[in-house]
Amino acid sequence: MKIKPQQLNTQLANKLDAIYFIFGAEILLIEQSLAQIKKAAKQKKFDEKVSFEIDSNFDWNQIFEEISTTSLFSPKRIIECRLKTGKIGIKGANNLVEIVNTLPNNILLIVSTGKLNIAQQKSKWFKILEQTGSLIQHFEVQNNHLVDWITKQMAELGLKDNIEIAQNIAFCTEGNLTASMQAIQKLKIAYPNGKINTQEYLKQANQQSKYTVYDLIDAALFGNSNQVNKIYQTLISNTIMPIQLSHALYLEIKSITEMSIELRQVKDTNIVLKNHQVWNTRKPIITNALKHHSYQHFQKILLSLGCIDRSIKNMDNLNVIDELHTLLLSLAGEIQWTQ
Repeated sequence: MKIKPQQLNTQLANKLDAIYFIFGAEILLIEQSLAQIKKAAKQKKFDEKVSFEIDSNFDWNQIFEEISTTSLFSPKRIIECRLKTGKIGIKGANNLVEIVNTLPNNILLIVSTGKLNIAQQKSKWFKILEQTGSLIQHFEVQNNHLVDWITKQMAELGLKDNIEIAQNIAFCTEGNLTASMQAIQKLKIAYPNGKINTQEYLKQANQQSKYTVYDLIDAALFGNSNQVNKIYQTLISNTIMPIQLSHALYLEIKSITEMSIELRQVKDTNIVLKNHQVWNTRKPIITNALKHHSYQHFQKILLSLGCIDRSIKNMDNLNVIDELHTLLLSLAGEIQWTQ
């Protein structure tokens, strides 16, 4: 059964289904729906949760063993399956169908994944999830709806309605919902009573650096190494910049890698950009990146970002500042990156 995202809370208030399937283009929106479901499940005494990250090589016996194991702590359990892509293979599809058809009453199954193409939405495993559970699909928030979305998120955090602030956030974040939400959360911290001093906020926003990590990433993808160096120097003094940049860059490169792989089959960049709902303002940037870099290069960058993330968490000893700078310059085409 299909449920619109805005109807989910109402549905959860009435009953908790045994299966939920959430997918779509916006990771943040998917995570919000997952949080709503888990909160409702907690109220229904589903106190134990096991999560699985699933790709085409996943060992599905892990889930069957988990289902057959009796919990010593909670009779009600959540099994969460995060599909890395919609390509889980024939074996994966058959196993998922079997799990759905034999699911015990004390198990809540939550399946989530990113955007799925039309063929994947016609697959057997997709249909069985749609027929037996609640399906929630999230679409990209378009430009003309972004201010409304930001206003709604502000209201949910107890911030007073302020269209001018919402417009400013929308302009600065350019459709990046994660960045928008971070800006809203900062507002809540700055104005805990919910009443925003508009003039004060806008003045502070103007005094801050006009550049963000998203400007930096776009400059690299567009091949502008001079701009990369300029922006990097303005942001380098910010102690949390490496964390923000690493996270944002990972999400961006992961998305472009998927486009690059698809482009090998489709052979038409415009079709790929349309399939991934790339904003018009960013199409030249993404097109340039797809033109000048192979998907193997993007995959190597993702691996490097994993090493950088471990260093940020003190699990490795890379010079994070230098590594990120080198990585960005390689994207911009100034240096040959051999890592």
